[in-house]
Amino acid sequence: MRDDIIITSKPETVGIEPDKEAHVEICFTKDVYEARILDPEAGFEERAVHIEVRTDSFTGSKARVLTHRWRMPQGSEERAVIEKSRQSCPFCPDNLEKMTPKFLPDLIKEGRITHGNAVVVPNAFPYSQHSAVVIMTPEHYVSLNEFESSVLHEAFDAAMVYLRRARAADGGISYASINWNYMPPSGAGMIHPHLQVVAEAKPTLFQERLLTQSLNYHMEKERNYWADLIGHEEQEKARFVGRAGNGAFLTAYAPRGMLGEIIAVFEKARTMEEIGQDGWEGFSKGLTTLLRCFHNMGINSLNMALIGGMDNAGHFWIQARIIPRVSVAPLGVSDVNYFEKGHQEVITVISPEELAQRLREVW
Repeated sequence: MRDDIIITSKPETVGIEPDKEAHVEICFTKDVYEARILDPEAGFEERAVHIEVRTDSFTGSKARVLTHRWRMPQGSEERAVIEKSRQSCPFCPDNLEKMTPKFLPDLIKEGRITHGNAVVVPNAFPYSQHSAVVIMTPEHYVSLNEFESSVLHEAFDAAMVYLRRARAADGGISYASINWNYMPPSGAGMIHPHLQVVAEAKPTLFQERLLTQSLNYHMEKERNYWADLIGHEEQEKARFVGRAGNGAFLTAYAPRGMLGEIIAVFEKARTMEEIGQDGWEGFSKGLTTLLRCFHNMGINSLNMALIGGMDNAGHFWIQARIIPRVSVAPLGVSDVNYFEKGHQEVITVISPEELAQRLREVW
């Protein structure tokens, strides 16, 4: 069975009369398969199992929705691990001055950037020429349900201070991202809450894909894909979560994580600077709500990538991709397996529509 989603909506961008219907294609497709087994838990009665294979041809993402495969996690905080990590944490206030590196004077004259409670230091294991860490708070551990939007807002502001300084020192920087690995299942090497900021002359592979597709869509239809996507999802409601400031939150049709993927699009923000203080404040409040919902769902880890440009690309809107992460009890098995690593297809155990519904309940 195949489900192709094609929508028709009214245009809102250049070159098309506002009262003229335009044919807008949101490139979602779904194949549904049925597998049959003799189930030992039902006395070997025959049972049908359905698998959805979803494709978002715009992003290139492909996911297999296997809602029968696994129950939602029961989150646990490894207190022993957290306490042990506290003993030698370089991001804690007593160790920060002596254990974290400093920027070269020609980039950051004072060596480190202090912005309220947030501190920006060079990444000791850099991912790029311009690679920094934002220590978000003096607290060594903050549970997902304990983050305050003011803490997040301050950390994002600190990241922007660094990006401005880096751009002033290196005019070749055109692309930037603000990233977050929270807790070890996400790949975080440090428990202490921190963001990672990367700035460079070329986009990452995924960012390049989004930029190229956005430009192609704009050139072909004289429209903005992200405006069309938000409009479609808000009208359909199944995957639309809500708004916070100028940010629209929705779940990805073909998620890139076992527990789904949330997209937060900063409407009409074409550069990182255009997000503005109101945009960062709204996003921080929305993100705080997401974190508390994750905690209530038993999720205790996540990845976030907020990607954008330093220069204006009118066809692309800045956005964050938030992916819940989990290790599978009782053996601590990774949520990434051969389908993702070997086939570049993600296995997800909660449908995007169910995830959106859970998020809307607390929005």
